[in-house]
Order: sequence, then C-alpha cells, then structure tokens
Amino acid sequence: MARSERPVDPTAGPVQALAYDLRKLRAEAGNPTYRALARSAGYSASTLSEAAGGMRLPTLEVLLAYVGACGGDPIGWRRRWHEAAAAQQQTGDTGLHPTDDRAEPPADAGPGAADRAEPPVGVADRAEPPVGVADRAEPPVGAGSATGLMSRRWAVLVCVAAATVAVGIVAVTGLSRSGDNPARSPAGAAGCPGAPAEAVFSGVTYGGGAHVRGGATRDEPVLRTIPPHCTVGFTGYCVGEKVYDNTGGTPDVRWFKLAGGGVVSSAVIHGNPPRGLRASDCPHGRPVPSDLALSVVADNSDDSASVTLQATGRDLHVVGFTTSTGAATTPGRRTWRQVALADVPDPAVGARARLATAATPQAGEPVVVVAAACLGGDSPTGLVRARQVRPAAPGRAVPVTLDPGQQAEAAASACRYPNGG
Repeated sequence: MARSERPVDPTAGPVQALAYDLRKLRAEAGNPTYRALARSAGYSASTLSEAAGGMRLPTLEVLLAYVGACGGDPIGWRRRWHEAAAAQQQTGDTGLHPTDDRAEPPADAGPGAADRAEPPVGVADRAEPPVGVADRAEPPVGAGSATGLMSRRWAVLVCVAAATVAVGIVAVTGLSRSGDNPARSPAGAAGCPGAPAEAVFSGVTYGGGAHVRGGATRDEPVLRTIPPHCTVGFTGYCVGEKVYDNTGGTPDVRWFKLAGGGVVSSAVIHGNPPRGLRASDCPHGRPVPSDLALSVVADNSDDSASVTLQATGRDLHVVGFTTSTGAATTPGRRTWRQVALADVPDPAVGARARLATAATPQAGEPVVVVAAACLGGDSPTGLVRARQVRPAAPGRAVPVTLDPGQQAEAAASACRYPNGG
C-alpha cells in the first residue's frame, strides 16, 4: 500500500517551500507516481521523491528533470531554485532533519521500498544526460560533489499534451537555454578518445558523460561511455530518435557519428555540425523532413487579433516559427523574430504556435510568417514555407516566396535555440 508523503510546512524555510510547490506541481500534472515520473525524468523514483521531500535542497538538474516531467516552466523553476539556494545560504536552512542520512523511499513505492531504494547511478549505468551545446547549456551544478556527479538523464515530457504555444500575448515557456560553457578537456586526456583524422566537426561531452550506441535510438546497447568534458571528433551525423533536454525541453533528433562506428545523441554534446553539412545514414536512422505545409487560422476566441500557425509534413520532428513585419516583396535584409521552436509529438497533427498579430510595430502593417523544418536547435534543414498575413484580415493568409537570402535568415531565426527574452 502506498505511503503518504511526509508533510512539509511551506513557511518553515526556503527548502520546505520549494518542496511544497514541487508537490503542488505534481498534483496539477495529475499526480503521477514517482515511478511514472522516473521513466520520463531519467532519475530514480527515490531521487525524485527526495527532491520534493523538504529534507535538503535538490540539485538544479534533478529539480529541472522533475519539473520537465510534470510539464512545468523550466525558466521560472530555474530562477526559483537559485532564489531558494541563495535564501538557504543566508538563513542556514538545511531542510528537515531525518534520523539518518538515507533517502526516504517514494511515497508510492510500496512495501519494502526502503530496502530496494536505488543507489546513485554510476557512469556505466547512466542514461543520456541533458542536451547541451557550447553556447546554450549551464555547467553542471555541484560538479565537485557526489550529487553533482550523478547521472544527468533525459526528460521526456510525458505530462504535457501537444498544446498551442502563445507568443506575443502568451509567453513561450520551456525552451530556454543559457549559461557558461563547461571546462573542456583535450581529446585523449583522462580516458577521452583521440581525435580522428577524418573528423569534420567536434563537440564536448556534457558533465554526465555520453553513451556511444550502435544505432540512433536509446534502445540500442551501449558500446562504451565517453567521460565528461571530452573534446570528441565526429565524422558526420544522422537523424534518429528524438531526445529532449531536461533543462529546457528542447527536442533534438541528431545523432553524431564516431570514427570506427557508434553514434552519440546530440542531446549530450556541446556543439553543432557545421551549417550546410547534410545528414547521412546510420543504423536505425530516420529520414529527414521531405515536405512542409503551413496554414494560418484566425483566432477569434478573445479580444486580441491572433492567429494559430500549424505546420505539417512528412517526417517532421521539430518545427520553428518566425515572423517579420513588412510586405513579402520588401527587398534586402529583414528583421526576424522567433515565435517558437515547437516539438511535433504527433505527425498527423504537426506543430502549432500562436501569434498575436496585433502586436506589430505599426498597425495594419502586413506580417510574414514562416515555418521551417528543424532537426533541433540551431539546425535548420532548409525546408521553409512562408505566408503573408494582414492584421485586418488575419484569416486570409497568402502564400509568398522569399528570396534565398531571406529564406536562410528566416530558417536560422525559426530554428534557433530560444532564450527567455
């Protein structure tokens, strides 16, 4: 029989207040069991239960994995964690004080859970840590501690159904990435692989290391594990299983190829292939997007002038939306503003985003909206569709063709890693 969680008093200190709100978030997500959350967050049920236990402040990675699995806003929760950490340092609050230092088993784990609580995961057992690229990921928190060295795993957002992303009036959440670069180790150092002569680009493994698999899916067996912060040379990349970033929720379908065989998910590497390098084949790979359609539907459900953008097509995995004011025939450079980098959880539905057309700089000015097929953040495929919308008649979107330079700029804007601004 499932046990009840230990009560926490949100007024007792920053750690307890954070735990109280984490429990509230889980309840709002339908109160999934910790074992269900563990399957998507990539951390054990006992680790997630402890994060909301109020006994100690969880690491940032664990908190964001918990939040991502429950469909919370990682930007706001990251800020909340830093506030709690600062308050804890000022007050000296360390949370509740259990009689021993063992993690309390999850409330839904059932009888005997204390005896079978999962131990910290070692490098050889780790699942894929969160996504990172050189200019978009925070370094691991507490990297010098035992907790900081625990595995970083993917966060598949199981609690979230495909939803309309509100932009302009409704903020886009869950796709921000920022922070300093991790320390880099030279190739071949401390167990790092040597740089192959045939490498065409390189990246640095995230703080939890990286699994090398026989094919582009996490069901494939692990061939070996590359240590953290290794500079690794790659010979190309392919498209495979989608992996999510547990600090920002950004989807990515690229898998980087190693000399001698094996692939590594882009989700665990700081770095990107050079722009223009095409995907190649690999075991259990998937096709790149081959067609794309963009529709614009007026939204008259509220007092604001807004439209819903919907992109569909064959083999779509990630879609970026962007917009620019001014007629489509305007020559020269344009200023593009990203609307959303959206996941495609169901190919039949595609990706959607909401755009407030009333928020244009000049009333009545036409708006060009663009959908671009992406493979991940900062990874446009070159497949672009554009339509022109007039705020006075948002339901009458007209297909337009941009010149090659504008197409490239629009695709880069649509597929970029979003920020919190």
